[in-house]
Amino acid sequence: MMKYLSAAMIIVFAFLAVNVMAVDSSREITYDNGGMGKVVFHGKTHADKGLSCNDCHSGLFSMKKEVKITMADHTSGKFCFACHNGTKAFNACTQCHQK
Repeated sequence: MMKYLSAAMIIVFAFLAVNVMAVDSSREITYDNGGMGKVVFHGKTHADKGLSCNDCHSGLFSMKKEVKITMADHTSGKFCFACHNGTKAFNACTQCHQK
């Protein structure tokens, strides 16, 4: 009986851990970067691609909404550009920057 209870608890904890790490598909975060146009992060778009929070928040970003991306970052492979580099994902200005 104890074996079954332990196995059930492991399964429940594993299920909860996966759900916690999934991208919140309803989440949208808007970054207003001045004259270049606002950039909106769409959680649903990233979740639909199979990404989890930990894919980006394990090293590319902190969990705080305070990233200040510079023009130099666009070609650095840091932040969004680790994926949005024209190879793995698009990197056209107008696909992120909305005026």
